[in-house]
Amino acid sequence: MNRRDFLKLTSAAGLCLGGSALLGRAWADGEVDPGNPVTYAGPLFVMVQATGGWDPTLLCDPKPSLNNTYNSPMMAGSIPYAPIGVDADAFFNDHHDKMTVINGVDTATNNHEAGRRHLASGRLGSGYPNLAALVAGVKSPESPMAFLTFGGYERTQGVVAPVRDGNGSRLAELAYPDRINPTDEASATYHSAAAQEIIKAAREERAGALLGNQELPRYQHSLDTLMTARAGAGELKLLQEVLPEPDANADFRKCQLIVAAYKAGIGVSANLAMGGFDTHSSHDADHIPRMRTLLRMVSFLWAEAARQGVEDKLVVLMSSDFGRSPGYNGNGGKDHWSVSSMIAMGNGIPGDRVVGRTTDAHSLMDLDPTTLAEPAADGTDGARIGPMHVHRALRKILDVEGSDLDSAFPLGTDEDDLPIFG
Repeated sequence: MNRRDFLKLTSAAGLCLGGSALLGRAWADGEVDPGNPVTYAGPLFVMVQATGGWDPTLLCDPKPSLNNTYNSPMMAGSIPYAPIGVDADAFFNDHHDKMTVINGVDTATNNHEAGRRHLASGRLGSGYPNLAALVAGVKSPESPMAFLTFGGYERTQGVVAPVRDGNGSRLAELAYPDRINPTDEASATYHSAAAQEIIKAAREERAGALLGNQELPRYQHSLDTLMTARAGAGELKLLQEVLPEPDANADFRKCQLIVAAYKAGIGVSANLAMGGFDTHSSHDADHIPRMRTLLRMVSFLWAEAARQGVEDKLVVLMSSDFGRSPGYNGNGGKDHWSVSSMIAMGNGIPGDRVVGRTTDAHSLMDLDPTTLAEPAADGTDGARIGPMHVHRALRKILDVEGSDLDSAFPLGTDEDDLPIFG
């Protein structure tokens, strides 16, 4: 891939790699070795947010009696789904064997901001990071593109530096600071290779001396950020070696960047958001095409991971702000509803599995706490699934449980565990 296409891809995907948002941990503390690029090889976790509030009855919790568009659900293995087109057919048939559907999730809110935060962080209240940010903060926060994010609830709470919203020319300036024209592969440089090595060594020695004599935290942080960005230039060059030709679809380009960053050993996790699901009018006409677009994007993410040979590392969580009301309003739309679904896929996730149930009217029910597949027996204590339960279970699968950040952002106790993934 040539340099022009590389910059085109990063720019078109809305990627920012400038300043302190590029690299997140102190070069001076030895966490980034300028001579040995960081290479991450753990799980690649991607959070997918359907912002606005999707309708699970048009996806993975089909309710023909509540919809005007179909009479009966389809089946992919053991997973029922709404027949909303070939994109849904391909999505469920291709991926049901690595998918757990979680229905009857109690979002506890009809508010967009609170619901988005709850489903993405596992906590209804403020102050918790997006799960993808938490994973990056635990696994490899010093990686140059540890947490790539594209909208929705993307708070990091300081556990990792996000990479977002910018233009490709900044990447060239950071990766090739000595080029007279950073975007031109054939550009002359300001210094010879030998001079560059002398300058590099002098910078590191001077920065180490300055930090050793400086106790002001803000000054230390600023110098750390500068030196870490310089140290990471070599790591950023690794990315272009695995980036494919940019796809014409903007959402697909984001997926290409996410997988390529991981393949290059400099990416850990990502957050993808797609809006257009808040369909208070013309629900069927607007919501179904948007759902198809979402499923195409996630299917492309899996296809790109397979093409790059990292499909076995990928873990995906799909969710939304909340659900849509069981009935249609006077404008043919559906309003906010606090009952939703989540879909988990990939490495460590049991396949061809559905947990959680809702009533025919898409309301919550008390579930058997052992199976989560059947209603609780009369006279027994039932369970209701919340985002916290799903996040607790995912933290275990992603090897976040027991870390310092897991303790810093606790979600319940062991008594709150439900067998979401068995």
